[in-house]
Amino acid sequence: MSLGKEFLLLTVSKLLVKTLKVEVEFLSPPEFPCIVAFWHGRMFLLPFALKEFSDKVAILISRHRDGELIANIVEKLGFKTVRGSTGKGKGGERAFLKMLKLLKEGYCVAITPDGPRGPREKVKLGVVKLSLTSGIPIYPLTFACSSCFTLNSWDKFKIPKPFSRCKVLLGSPLRPEDFSSEEEMGLKLEKELKSLTEIAREGL
Repeated sequence: MSLGKEFLLLTVSKLLVKTLKVEVEFLSPPEFPCIVAFWHGRMFLLPFALKEFSDKVAILISRHRDGELIANIVEKLGFKTVRGSTGKGKGGERAFLKMLKLLKEGYCVAITPDGPRGPREKVKLGVVKLSLTSGIPIYPLTFACSSCFTLNSWDKFKIPKPFSRCKVLLGSPLRPEDFSSEEEMGLKLEKELKSLTEIAREGL
């Protein structure tokens, strides 16, 4: 990706965000270290919403073709990035170990549990394995907006329209000790993310 495209996307995104009326609400104040999970299609606003914690947040970004562009933009917003996935292959094991190290250092690790290629809004268990291995809770995070563009992509990526109202919600933590299996925790996380999105919509 060219530097020109990267600069243009970052500039346009910042200008768009300035037109929005964004309300950020934490249903439970985040404890560090922590894991934050949000749907791939609802990631646009979240780096901006977490900006006050940017020096404590590392975002997992895939090694797919568009990942380099996203990583460069996210780093310019002040966040750390981890390249790879929570699964096997494409640097997954290396990324998993890196995230464990960051959690031990007190960071928040942010992950899209349905990325990088779906299925849409279905939790893959890598994020749950990270929580169970580290003993660190997962906080669901989402946003909704009064009016948005929906891209024709696998994740139905949401971009708020200029001057729309947006609600960003951080939910209560899912603590690994409260679950008896990866599958149980994964289903609960999926349910909480969907429920939180509905709450955000209703709050607009």
